[in-house]
Amino acid sequence: MHAARAGGSLSFDEYLVRGRFPINYFRYTDDSGAKIIVDRVLHYENLAAELSEVFSQLNVPFDDTLGVKAKSEYRTDRRPYQLVFNDKQRRIVENAFAKEIELHGYRFER
Repeated sequence: MHAARAGGSLSFDEYLVRGRFPINYFRYTDDSGAKIIVDRVLHYENLAAELSEVFSQLNVPFDDTLGVKAKSEYRTDRRPYQLVFNDKQRRIVENAFAKEIELHGYRFER
């Protein structure tokens, strides 16, 4: 998506080196960033299913679809992320998102 915004000239490595990442854990944690203070954080990789659960709890109709594939056209390499990232790229992401990785129990497994 960022490459498209840059006219297609931004490579994945250039994006990672820039280091301007969407860090947002502070929006849903306490002042220390150590404790989640919202009822639930939905995971993008399971978004439709988790939205379905939330809407069901709220008695809001939801047909299990989002009706749009907002960013799907930007990612052309459909391999699992573990196969896309090299070790250097993985370290950059692990460092940049260390707090989110810890808070949500993510693991970069091969």
